[in-house]
Amino acid sequence: MCLFMDEISKAYILFKFLTLGEQNGNRNPGGLQIGDLVNIDLDLEIVQSLQHGHGGWTDGMFETLTTTGTVCGIDEDHDIVVQYPSGNRWTFNPAVLTKANVVRSGDGVQGAEGGASQFQVGDLVQVCYDLERIKLLQRGHGEWAEAMLPTLGKVGRVQQIYSDSDLKVEVCGTSWTYNPAAVSKVASAGSAISNASGERLSQLLKKLFETQESGDLNEELVKAAANGDVAKVEDLLKRPDVDVNGQCAGHTAMQAASQNGHVDILKLLLKQNVDVEAEDKDGDRAVHHAAFGDEGAVIEVLHRGSADLNARNKRRQTPLHIAVNKGHLQVVKTLLDFGCHPSLQDSEGDTPLHDAISKKRDDILAVLLEAGADVTITNNNGFNALHHAALRGNPSAMRVLLSKLPRPWIVDEKKDDGYTALHLAALNNHVEVAELLVHQGTANLDIQNVNQQTALHLAVERQHTQIVRLLVRAGAKLDIQDKDGDTPLHEALRHHTLSQLRQLQDMQDVGKVDTAWEPSKNTLIMGLGTQGAEKKSAASIACFLAANGADLGIRNKKGQSPLDLCPDPSLCKALAKCHKEKISGQVGSRSPSMISNDSETLEECMVCSDMKRDTLFGPCGHIATCSLCSPRVKKCLICKDHVQSRTKIEECVVCSDKKAAVLFQPCGHMCACERMKMIMMILQALSVIISSSVHYLASGNIPVMQKDKDNTNVNADVQKLQQQLQDIKEQTMCPVCLDRLKNMIFLCGHGTCQLCGDRMSECPICRKAIERRILLY
Repeated sequence: MCLFMDEISKAYILFKFLTLGEQNGNRNPGGLQIGDLVNIDLDLEIVQSLQHGHGGWTDGMFETLTTTGTVCGIDEDHDIVVQYPSGNRWTFNPAVLTKANVVRSGDGVQGAEGGASQFQVGDLVQVCYDLERIKLLQRGHGEWAEAMLPTLGKVGRVQQIYSDSDLKVEVCGTSWTYNPAAVSKVASAGSAISNASGERLSQLLKKLFETQESGDLNEELVKAAANGDVAKVEDLLKRPDVDVNGQCAGHTAMQAASQNGHVDILKLLLKQNVDVEAEDKDGDRAVHHAAFGDEGAVIEVLHRGSADLNARNKRRQTPLHIAVNKGHLQVVKTLLDFGCHPSLQDSEGDTPLHDAISKKRDDILAVLLEAGADVTITNNNGFNALHHAALRGNPSAMRVLLSKLPRPWIVDEKKDDGYTALHLAALNNHVEVAELLVHQGTANLDIQNVNQQTALHLAVERQHTQIVRLLVRAGAKLDIQDKDGDTPLHEALRHHTLSQLRQLQDMQDVGKVDTAWEPSKNTLIMGLGTQGAEKKSAASIACFLAANGADLGIRNKKGQSPLDLCPDPSLCKALAKCHKEKISGQVGSRSPSMISNDSETLEECMVCSDMKRDTLFGPCGHIATCSLCSPRVKKCLICKDHVQSRTKIEECVVCSDKKAAVLFQPCGHMCACERMKMIMMILQALSVIISSSVHYLASGNIPVMQKDKDNTNVNADVQKLQQQLQDIKEQTMCPVCLDRLKNMIFLCGHGTCQLCGDRMSECPICRKAIERRILLY
């Protein structure tokens, strides 16, 4: 989520953390020792600020925000060296780190390099004895269920190791998913149990795996169903006192059989009129358990048994949510094939699309999009699927989303704070994602957020040089002002000045810019250097902006120009030189005819030379005088034809921002600017058909006839309007006759017009029987 404090609060928090960092420098940093496990619990912006002078921050360090690392060294400055599971080592300010509370199970230590790597399929493992501890460990790893209570302290066998390192363990006749930290290895799969202790262990395992007869028929039924014992289930179902919906530790036989994929038992239970919608204490139904266990065949059986595939548990998750989170592609396909809704939201507002992006499952993402999943639905934090992919920096997901967008303008959808996907990519320096949005998604580069900042403002503010280069070369406007009147160049020079005052690492880069300016001028101006992934300074960004035409004289709301924010005289000279060369290069590249045309396109009246031309003569269609002088003109001053009509040119009737500049024929009206010409032609706002349009220079002596050119922006606007109109028609028109408005709704949620609805006994969309008709007013 993009959360922004005001500048005073931000400065205060940074001051407190910087003070903390200085205090820690004089003692054992945070009480950390070599071998301790540490996390980073602070916001990214604060971490980056604290890292100045303590190793700095690079893009590769994003892994540290979500991963536990191990302290492997403390240098002479009391900075902490931390190693991560990827093998990378990073140096941190001790104020950034928090010691992790590590739970150890048996002799297996789960550290930064631990996890499920010590386990193999077939290993014998013992479940943790401590109930509270295992409940804590199971969060996000299959969760805890009361039915797992009998497994505490028991020995089981590893059946499967999931992609997220969770273990599927067979224990007490059932199979459960465990956090690898919640079990300890007893024996490896290939170890020979030949000595005396091995024999005793074998006997112990045999005893533990045996299903104990408890005398409770419901408990025995649930255990037999979980264990796939068809004969025993058949025998138990014949008994008159057995309850087919009875529970053992909060689970029914149907749920146990569903999770373990015992289709034959499910068919037996369905014949006994079992309740397929029974819930456990977490609200999970049999179909949820089947999705969790990757049992597509079970879902097919449940669907035939009229189970609700869109059922929600207490976290508002559907079976599709669970299947996506566990990465079960075939289950996802099965659910969608049977009509599962692809865009329902859980308690956090996330749809399966959000979950697929988070889990980096592009195959599942593509399947969901093909099934019609809604990209525009936002979660509780205001992120739609595109925002989520941009925030996560997931280029492969973004590529899939952009290739399957149902509407091209969705790429520019804003969050509540005005941030688009491009803003988020620029803010977080996700270069590849930004490139996809710009080139493949043709995102609008100049959209402003609630602070009136463009993506370029954010990239410059964070010194994300590659993003700056990308946006500028793609044609982003350089002089857009934010709510304080600052342009990106203001931001760059302000950051440069602050960096100088702090005497941090950026000073070295600035020195390189100043001393090496003359011999490497072109490299610095046009390419931001050729140093690859090295961090560029604010000074080089400022020079790049100036060299591409940024205005050095534009003033913010405090009356400051960009140069007013730069006390460095050598950099000011460099900026002025860059800007001057840019302007002179533009003038030199223009032909004499273009220059002379500029002098001829003055907008003054040809009679009084005081007012602007604003009157259209008819029938010739020339614009030669102002409205005050036009009554005295009998013949057109351009073509000498008699003037039969005089029409004052008003604002464009569509956008009201510019003067009308396009003459529509054959009607002879001038009512739209060049940008809105195509929209006018599509909407046919006039009462006659427009056969052609002519663009007039506001002050030219002769109208310049131009063929309609492909204007990318205008065509995009027209396409958007056409599609939106079609969407509105689909939502409001009767889907049966397609002639009348939809004014009757059925209980299933679909609707028709009253005339069609009164003749139907079942819904034309979902084919459910119509029980009640509701008229809309």
